Amino acid sequence: MVCSTASTEYTYDRFGSCLGNRPINITELKDGKPVGSALLHVSSRLILDRAKLNWKENISIKYESFEGKLTTNTFHVAFTAGCNKSCKMTTASPWTGHLSLAPKQTLSGDVEYNVATPNSGFNGGITTNYKINVLQAGTVPVQPNAAWSNPRTIRCDDEVSSVPGCVYPHITPELVLPLSIYKEAAATYLFQQQYSDHPLGTKDEPLHRLADLDAQEANRNSTCVVAAEGAVETPELFVRKTSRIPEDSCDEYPFAASVEGGTSGAYCNDVEFELVDGEWIYAQANSTKPLSKEAQCSRGHVPFDVNSAAGQELGRLVQAQRVIDFDAYTVRIPA
Repeated sequence: MVCSTASTEYTYDRFGSCLGNRPINITELKDGKPVGSALLHVSSRLILDRAKLNWKENISIKYESFEGKLTTNTFHVAFTAGCNKSCKMTTASPWTGHLSLAPKQTLSGDVEYNVATPNSGFNGGITTNYKINVLQAGTVPVQPNAAWSNPRTIRCDDEVSSVPGCVYPHITPELVLPLSIYKEAAATYLFQQQYSDHPLGTKDEPLHRLADLDAQEANRNSTCVVAAEGAVETPELFVRKTSRIPEDSCDEYPFAASVEGGTSGAYCNDVEFELVDGEWIYAQANSTKPLSKEAQCSRGHVPFDVNSAAGQELGRLVQAQRVIDFDAYTVRIPA
């Protein structure tokens, strides 16, 4: 994750967070009146691992500026990190004790976290927290301590792949299926997103993973009632067109492996596609069912190898992004 110092708040991706420049203001008093002040900036970079239960966070504190008549413009700074639930600190401080910090200087170092037991699913996440203590020789700063917590929680699970790992679960993974690679399959998903009043897989209407294999099969059987080529077309039947589409198969969207899947095929749009001058053109595939914008699903006539390849890409996303049961994800179809 590439961090920016432009923001004073946290920024995130699925496997990391950055704190830009959090201001720490210090004021010195004499006889109850302020005589000077100093500004410190705290920044951090935390990187999670999809296959580990421990992670590091780099902490930096920069002495930006001071003004007024401070007794001394050098401070002594200590930093401590913490975490809750099953998380413990392997290294709680990026340096030992209080270190001297002069104007324009920066202190930096790593803290390290370790989780003994994954907090799987939606049972609550891990919160990281921080505390700075500032000393000033010869006086007492008005604000010698500053404390805060990361506003987003970390989830560590053992529900994906053979090893546990950690993510920021509020960051929604994105499944990218280019038309140039996934052809009729990607065209089917894009058709549902652009033509229908139910643009599933978008930011406003994400899909959610369904991990149960029996439930996936039930969804698939409900949506794709497949008949042999040449069967009489009825609303519920998906009739293969192998004479026109080699190895024609029913590719359902939303996916059978999603919570949103499983709509009866009778209520899906049936579409087929033709590549014309580099553009996929859709057409009504079932003569008994005019295309409807109200349809909550689409059944595409898709060559089996393309259908299978798109499904495998979803499986890779699940592993790479630790998408657990009922996790949300979006689907984007670029050219």
